[in-house]
Amino acid sequence: MARSTAPIDARVTSHRLPLTVVALALAGAGGLLVATWAGWSATVAAFGHLHPGWIAVIVGLAVAGLGGYTLAYGAWARAAGNARPGWSEVARVVTAGFGPFAFLGGFALDRRALCELGEEEGRARRLVLGLGALEYAVLAPAAWVAAILLLAAGSRHVQTALLWPWVAAVPAGFAIGFWAAARWRRRTRPPGHRLTAMLDDGFKGFELLRDALRHPIRHAGSWLGMAMYWAAEIGMLVAAARLFGTTLGAAHAVLAYATGYSLTRRSMPLAGAGATEISLAFALLWVGLPLATALPIVVAYRAANLLLPALPALRHARRPRWWPAMGPRPVAARRLTRR
Repeated sequence: MARSTAPIDARVTSHRLPLTVVALALAGAGGLLVATWAGWSATVAAFGHLHPGWIAVIVGLAVAGLGGYTLAYGAWARAAGNARPGWSEVARVVTAGFGPFAFLGGFALDRRALCELGEEEGRARRLVLGLGALEYAVLAPAAWVAAILLLAAGSRHVQTALLWPWVAAVPAGFAIGFWAAARWRRRTRPPGHRLTAMLDDGFKGFELLRDALRHPIRHAGSWLGMAMYWAAEIGMLVAAARLFGTTLGAAHAVLAYATGYSLTRRSMPLAGAGATEISLAFALLWVGLPLATALPIVVAYRAANLLLPALPALRHARRPRWWPAMGPRPVAARRLTRR
């Protein structure tokens, strides 16, 4: 049976404004919960220490982060996939996937976009899962190094219970993942089972990451772009701290960011609205900031990385010009997705 070829615009972007409102309401609810926990008087006082010059830095880093992810996405699709999307198409899909109106998360839009661009559906799922693995392959080692540095420095304000899991889990997690993917590749599996197919796609996505590690030159754009993206995102968090007169060290920022984004915003519904505000605020608490001080930092950071990708879509009443022109898939692509 052929899959639906209705344009993604009609099925997703027609609801972008109400979904954005829902996302902002969830984000606001998360912030209110944190403020209640921290104490309203202390929170209001923390918002008063404003240094407006840092706003331009935050916005600039947000744009740089989108550029870095666009580079990573495009290079990944070109090196690991069969489709050859243009850079303007990649930029539109990346921006859409970071918007708060992505109800099933940006990765769901990525898979659909790759199919529309001619990628076979199973391969598109593996590319998206591999891209998610690439995100962690850059961020997790950085958090591991930050945890080791903070342990070695004997930082009194960082909770030790936060450090040791990162030190132990990152190498163990990657070792187990690569081992399981290799074992899965050698197994004989009965075809057609849905769970088996999902596991197969997941492990094959991990295999794509292993290929990227084996051929770093071929995947140089993917590694460079993802490093740029994470550096810009963590830099935004540091700049948001400076916006409210707080200095956040590099290792503290990396560890807090990685902990608060244990699930990255592209993998979460509505860009992680609500959950991220709470988890990131408490992650900053665990690296030594008072919760009342952490909340304004999170609000400034999320105002940039949640709203900026949404602005191009919300400018237009019907179909946003930046959205990919995704009508019915090419005939060849439709044939590949028939069951």
